[in-house]
Amino acid sequence: MATILQHGMLVDGLAKEPVADGMLIYEGKEILYAGPFCPEAAAQYPGAQVQDVRGQTIMPGLIDAHVHLTMYGKPSSVMDFLMDSATYTALKAADCAKKLLYAGFTTVRSMGDKASADYAVKRAINEGMIEGPRLLTSGKAISITGGHGDFVPGDVELDSIGETCDGVDEVRRAARDRLKNGADNIKLMATGGGNSPGPGTVSQLTEEEMRVAVEEAANRNALTAAHAIGADGIKRALRAGVRTIEHGSFLDDEGIELLLKGDHYLVPTLCAFRTIKYGPEGGVPDYVLEKIHYFATAHYAGLEKAYKAGVKIVCGTDTGTPFNCHGDGAEELEMYTKLCMSPMEAIKTATSMAAQALRQPDIGVLAAGKTADVLVVKGDVLANIALLQNKADLTIIHNGKLVTGTL
Repeated sequence: MATILQHGMLVDGLAKEPVADGMLIYEGKEILYAGPFCPEAAAQYPGAQVQDVRGQTIMPGLIDAHVHLTMYGKPSSVMDFLMDSATYTALKAADCAKKLLYAGFTTVRSMGDKASADYAVKRAINEGMIEGPRLLTSGKAISITGGHGDFVPGDVELDSIGETCDGVDEVRRAARDRLKNGADNIKLMATGGGNSPGPGTVSQLTEEEMRVAVEEAANRNALTAAHAIGADGIKRALRAGVRTIEHGSFLDDEGIELLLKGDHYLVPTLCAFRTIKYGPEGGVPDYVLEKIHYFATAHYAGLEKAYKAGVKIVCGTDTGTPFNCHGDGAEELEMYTKLCMSPMEAIKTATSMAAQALRQPDIGVLAAGKTADVLVVKGDVLANIALLQNKADLTIIHNGKLVTGTL
């Protein structure tokens, strides 16, 4: 039986302007119609369930291109995931996945998880065992010895979110191992980071090491992403052919030029800077706060410059990092509007642009033939994008099935 949502403001994820009196018709997983209110279109489905959503916004389900299912947003996230067993980690990851779905994120990409727990969570979601969004997996990130992702002292046997690889052959083997296990993405640590010891901007994986991972991923039509803070590491990753640059704090003019030349995307992860706001009183180590403050000195200006130059920007939150909890990611879009984007542009980073970056052609846009991942939001999100953060006011439809809401 078809469902008809009518008389809401339709934001299709692609158009520059909304449809003031919109209508969406879907049946099963498939959208049948999306556009202006059309009685003739509705008449084709005489037995449909009809819902008047006047005063609400109809829009695509949100996409988050950068989450960590095995990190939980605590100031002690690193210590917690190091000490937790693989079994408990997987249980927590399943709970985090459900929280993401119930916040309106119908598709997410995991970007480095302890015990590669995201593989098991994806399978459980796909088999209907647990609730969760469409999940694109990475397994563990690939790091150098002593690099970002290698959090464990050499004489301690603990599991981490990264696997250490030194040299082209080790990186190639690690990439192949992930692809063997069904990874949708290869995550590469191109530079240091905020939560790991050592300089945050220093380059780590070489261009040659990253290039072999890109080659292996291309053989299986998988994605590639690089954690990249420093300017040199960003450019190494881009020259190696990595598809998405995560964070990009010290992006310079040459880096922007490289982003524009190829099929590349920038994932800014502004939510990760919540650490600055809450960290001093929350117990975040001083060395982490110092580095993240330093990243911020360049991050916002670089993002604004990239946006003005026409770089393709995709929503990613780095959810799981300190004070960056699963279910709170919609604030990322509000942050974009405070910096450089219109509300419509911000929404596109988490809908059509994210779908394009992640090679998911069936989602991110409300149009006939697309998958019915839909949000119905009380109010006008273009007038107040913060409405997306009110989870109680969201009706969430994923793969054509009602997750939560009043339909």
